[in-house]
Amino acid sequence: MIPIENIYFLLCYAWNRLEEKELMNVSTIEVPDLPNLLAKVLLKGMKALINRGLDKQYIAEQNLYQGIKGRVAFNYSLRKNLFQQGLAMCEFDELSINILPNQILKTSLQNVIKLPTLDRKLKRDIQAVLYQLTDVDAIEIRNGTFSSVQIHRNNQYYLFLLNICELLHQNLSIHEKTGEVKFKDFLRDERQMARLFEEFVRNFYKIEVPEAKVFREDLHWQFTGEQMQFLPKMQTDISIKLPSNRKIIIDAKYYSETLQHFYDAEKIHSRNLYQMFAYLKNQPNLQAEGILLYPTVQKSLSLTYTYEEHRIRVETLNLNQPWIEIKRDLLLILERKFNELETRSSENI
Repeated sequence: MIPIENIYFLLCYAWNRLEEKELMNVSTIEVPDLPNLLAKVLLKGMKALINRGLDKQYIAEQNLYQGIKGRVAFNYSLRKNLFQQGLAMCEFDELSINILPNQILKTSLQNVIKLPTLDRKLKRDIQAVLYQLTDVDAIEIRNGTFSSVQIHRNNQYYLFLLNICELLHQNLSIHEKTGEVKFKDFLRDERQMARLFEEFVRNFYKIEVPEAKVFREDLHWQFTGEQMQFLPKMQTDISIKLPSNRKIIIDAKYYSETLQHFYDAEKIHSRNLYQMFAYLKNQPNLQAEGILLYPTVQKSLSLTYTYEEHRIRVETLNLNQPWIEIKRDLLLILERKFNELETRSSENI
């Protein structure tokens, strides 16, 4: 079981919003589950946005006026004989908070407040914030809604809260007839957790090891042939290029079981091992080494295998421990690789 505090830190790193880690001290609050944590963070973020001033944009409006405001819709006004009544249909741009990012935030709060397991005080606090958003429309959120939001330098502070809204959208189910809302435990969803774990590890090393270049890398097959377009794409989860021009490739994998079972014997997931071996064999730089990184489930592992110039290490990371120890273990995994590479380099001199 991953502690709530650690889930929050995973999300902050995965979304590359480490500064939001200070939005609230999750180690000092008591929340029974992840939905209450997400709702609490969303609430606090909304309060900060309201105090700061919600983002506004000019929206095209059309309305009847005595007199003229903006552009006059002459054809409509003539057809309806509005001029004879001293009126005109006018089109104008109005600065408004009723824009997509604010609509997503309001709708997400309205949805999460329906959760039966949500803390009562939290519900009251959310209701008070919703009361301040009467000029913002609720909308139907779809999967493509979030990609329609335009984030720029002046509204980047929305990004973390919109990420929370998207996570809620992906895991909240609303019954069409009864309106009952349930939260799917995404910690049991291997696909979601695999994506989160990979993005967390990659951004962790980007932030915590600034002297290295950390990126996803497209590799090219070292084959020759006429129809190369039929070969599958090879893309690493995490490539780390060291200052010494050496490289470490990390595949971050998330499974409910660290090892697979084959005839009652525990084995490393074969597909992961084959994949890492392919990455290393198709490296033009033979100094590249690989790490298969899994979260600790039943047991911890630290295994090393060598083939010719290639070394593959299998490591586990215990996510059910204090955050400071998770950070230490991740840095130690990489530090061991640094030390091994430097030692081997000095031996070859």
